[in-house]
Amino acid sequence: MRTGFVCLVVQLSLVVSGRPFQSQQEGPSEESLQRWVGMMEAAQKLRQQGHYEAAYRGFEEASTFTREMPGRPVLRARSYEYLGSIAATLGRPIEAEAHYQSAIRLWEAMGEIGTLSQLQANADLLSLYVETGQTGKAERLAKRLAADSEGKLGADATAAGRVQIALAAAAYLNGDLDRAESLCRQAIKAKELDPTITPEERSQAYNQLGLILWQRNRRAAGLQQARTAVEILEKNDRTHSIEYAAALGNQAMMSSIENGDRRAPELMRRAIEVVRTSVGTGHVFLAELLVNYAGMLKQSRRGDESKAAQREAQQIFQQTLVQQPGHHTVDVADLMRANKHR
Repeated sequence: MRTGFVCLVVQLSLVVSGRPFQSQQEGPSEESLQRWVGMMEAAQKLRQQGHYEAAYRGFEEASTFTREMPGRPVLRARSYEYLGSIAATLGRPIEAEAHYQSAIRLWEAMGEIGTLSQLQANADLLSLYVETGQTGKAERLAKRLAADSEGKLGADATAAGRVQIALAAAAYLNGDLDRAESLCRQAIKAKELDPTITPEERSQAYNQLGLILWQRNRRAAGLQQARTAVEILEKNDRTHSIEYAAALGNQAMMSSIENGDRRAPELMRRAIEVVRTSVGTGHVFLAELLVNYAGMLKQSRRGDESKAAQREAQQIFQQTLVQQPGHHTVDVADLMRANKHR
């Protein structure tokens, strides 16, 4: 699952695309900049702790604070990106799309100085379209992003990683697994070179590669990538994040099908509890995990429990699918279909 969230680097001499943000006379005061950084760091900490609603309110407050700042609206654009990320995580794709588009418009208006940031914001928007199953929008934006980013990413590992992983996800959605794997491996390499990358973004990249390899019938390799995605978050104490639930859920499904792992239902239960705690009981991602869990229980001949999980999932789907379309993790049906063709 993609959140498009970047690590906040505290620098009072804020730089965009390698250039000074603006002179002190043109831009916000040092006091205002410090206050904004403090707000963003506080919201970031809440996000890392899995308190997504509180994090959203924090980023919203920071965004509001930027509206009266003079000079180029760099901080406002950045705030919109973070709001889009959290809105996507919370299962509010329409809201997330609006935030990302606001950021993109601001970066575009800055001209060349905003080019790399604009590409990254478009990558986050593309990831949102992929996650929510908006195939037409994803295909059109992927073509435009690939063309616009050609020759412009250079040595910027952060920009390269975000653009490549988004294009990989779009290729995966389109069934172009050769391109998806190539781009995903490039993204992982870029992310490993970036010292500021968050554990969540690293985990997401390995999780995506695992799904690609699984679809290519390279089961053992796919499962290993899913395990790596889980381990990254466990080593960094991010076991309360929704990214952890996605990676753990995929590991559970893959190990159940590939190895008949009897621990798989327990892993899936852990993933389900993380989602319940972090984003509540009405999120479509919870429903998707419950469907996968129901499939596991049915295979284990635990029919009553399987039916109960399926009923809960259907109730969530009925209540939320209009607002939260699409898939946030591997679908059990995809895994089972692939298994039959093995």
